[in-house]
Amino acid sequence: MHTQTIFELSQEAERLLQLALQNLDTLKSMPTAMLDGAAAAITGEVNNVLPLHFSARGVEAQQATLNNELRKITRLEMVLAIVGTMKAGKSTTINAIVGTEVLPNRNRPMTALPTLIRHTPGQKEPVLHFSHSSPIDTLIRQLQRALSDGDRGRLAQRLEMDKDMNTLLERIEKGEAFEKHHLGAEPIFNCLKSLNDLVRLSQALGVDFPFTEYAAIENIPVIEVEFVHLAGLDAHLGQLTLLDTPGPNEAGQPHLQKMLSEQLARASAVLAVMDYTQLKSISDEEVRQAISAAGKSVPLYALVNKFDQKDRNSDDEEQVRAMISGTLMKGNISPGQIYPVSSMWAYLANRARYELTTHGRLPDHQTQRWVQDFAEAALGRRWRTADLDDIDHIRHAADLLWEDSLFEQPIRKLIYAAYANASLFALRSASHKLLNYAQNAREYLDFRYQGLTVAFDELERNIVRLEDDMAMLETRQRAVSDEVAHEVEQALLSTGEFISRQHSALHQAIVPVFSREHILALAGVDPLSMPGAQADEATQLVLEDEGQAQIVLSKIRSLCETIVLDAQSKISRELALRFDQLETTLARSLNEAMRPIKARINAELCDAGFRARISFPAFQANQLNFNSRMLFNDAIAADNRTVGQPSGAGSVRETVSRWLNNPGWGWEEYVVARTRYVIDVGQLRDKFKRHIDQFCEQIGKALAAQVDVSVTAGMATFFSEFSLCLTGLQESLRDSLAVRQQNERATRALGQLLKHSLTAATWIQEDTRLLRDDIQTLFAAEQP
Repeated sequence: MHTQTIFELSQEAERLLQLALQNLDTLKSMPTAMLDGAAAAITGEVNNVLPLHFSARGVEAQQATLNNELRKITRLEMVLAIVGTMKAGKSTTINAIVGTEVLPNRNRPMTALPTLIRHTPGQKEPVLHFSHSSPIDTLIRQLQRALSDGDRGRLAQRLEMDKDMNTLLERIEKGEAFEKHHLGAEPIFNCLKSLNDLVRLSQALGVDFPFTEYAAIENIPVIEVEFVHLAGLDAHLGQLTLLDTPGPNEAGQPHLQKMLSEQLARASAVLAVMDYTQLKSISDEEVRQAISAAGKSVPLYALVNKFDQKDRNSDDEEQVRAMISGTLMKGNISPGQIYPVSSMWAYLANRARYELTTHGRLPDHQTQRWVQDFAEAALGRRWRTADLDDIDHIRHAADLLWEDSLFEQPIRKLIYAAYANASLFALRSASHKLLNYAQNAREYLDFRYQGLTVAFDELERNIVRLEDDMAMLETRQRAVSDEVAHEVEQALLSTGEFISRQHSALHQAIVPVFSREHILALAGVDPLSMPGAQADEATQLVLEDEGQAQIVLSKIRSLCETIVLDAQSKISRELALRFDQLETTLARSLNEAMRPIKARINAELCDAGFRARISFPAFQANQLNFNSRMLFNDAIAADNRTVGQPSGAGSVRETVSRWLNNPGWGWEEYVVARTRYVIDVGQLRDKFKRHIDQFCEQIGKALAAQVDVSVTAGMATFFSEFSLCLTGLQESLRDSLAVRQQNERATRALGQLLKHSLTAATWIQEDTRLLRDDIQTLFAAEQP
């Protein structure tokens, strides 16, 4: 990489950022649309209504974003935001990337405040800097007063009082200030745990936590440590920093969703940590929406954690990549940037290898719990203390565990690349933010400038027409609702017929499995001779050997499982396809319904000298993807009644009970004799059929409920955002009308100011586009 070229590009990016910030300062002095109330009404929602970007609050938000980019350009810092739900393994993933434990793990939210983890060559022991701790000290004084006036017993009922919380309460009662620097893993853990417990305590005592004080990225805690994977690599221009973000609604604080969106918008790239076992959960859906919005301006990557929990019937790596890219993320992330991994295995393996390299052996497993976890993962559940003394064997086991974790690929393709190209990532992030600003500013300023040249009466007429258009919007909404309801009804009817066919096919498929001839063949019994066993007309199989009976049941189980899994896979694929098509159809219907309004507004405003930009919002119906596998599993495990068990831990009855997850199925006629074992195959078959009936019925009911909720929510969002777009245009026209009511001199002065700002925004956009092209050229040159 050419250092001089990077320096020149960074100087140009800094110049454009300063120019954009000056332009925003100019905009703040203009009469602007005061839409703070409208902005508050959609807090946490993503919107593209131009005037909201230039309300008092919108201008401040843009200034904060551009100032953050200016800070990153000054340091040439690439900020990789890590986002995920509480149980996705976000902290473990960060520890695996760093190569040592820098973030604590507890069974509760641990990221109430964002935290930066910066790769610092040579810094072997982590150090945390928390320079902006004064708001926390103020909070502690407020909590001290609240605790002195409160009932400790009532507080214990609202809050889990563990050892950490009791220690924190003692510190608050003593009025101890928060330290600004912490050296070593244990002090850092205690600091971060205290910060998160302060959030929980504040909520319980009704005291506001100062989240707004930490909206700026330079105010949040910073951990500096050398990343093990990057140690010893050639020094590169720029810095690599991870940003640990709060998940949506962590610690019971719904407004953290807004903080998450703000932090993601200021990152250079986003790495989503998804839980392989919960890919279609509601909490993961919230994360996917947040990163999809951020993905419009920053690169997206994903780690699918807990991939070690997959079994032989689960999706493989390629299937997981395709499903996340195409179905869950709607094409917003490419399959090549999705990595199925086990973060826990990666962390344990790398921690063990680091200890072996540094100290020649592992720490005492009785004092270091992670050593026990490593031994169980690498050596198996039956590991012994003596196994840890065989250093060569332990080193080999750690290497194999690292290989099994699949973490090598993201480390090499993402972390190494991010470190080597940190300066380019920082420059690319700045160019994207500048282009977004310049595009929005040009359109807004152009609209406002035209408003000064339009006749007063024409402005009034356009405002009234927009009111008519909003009334038309309500009418169209009612009309399209009937059309959407018809489309949903047809889709559910067609899906019901498909499930009915699958229901019949399942019944047909299990008939030969339970036939008399097949059961005898599985038992290895000749129907004519039947030595040592017999089969009667009641479809009972009588065997003299319990081991043989276990083998028969295992074979039946395997065959039924294969049939069910095949059907389940087919249902999953078909439902995903059907509801992707439904979402496309509904989006088209909504767009067609609104198109006349859009055309009318554009035509009217164009005739009046305006150019209005109206973009249709996306139809959000992401939960139309149906997880039929989970439904089937729930259906099988629906009945867990406890009934009498025959003696003997290895009995045939226990084998069937484990298969069906329901003790007693098929065993009402079970007889234990000294030498005979009787299986009522017919009764087992009938109960399995009834269970298939319940499964198919359950899918139908759940589909109807889920589609209704998803479509209702999606339509509400669509019409709300379109209405907000019209409101924004109307407010801009009213601003122009208010200005025209002033004297001519003020109007002329504002026109000159708008024209100057518009020219500046145009220059910024054109120069930034050239900057972006140069950065992309360098990126391409750095690719292997």
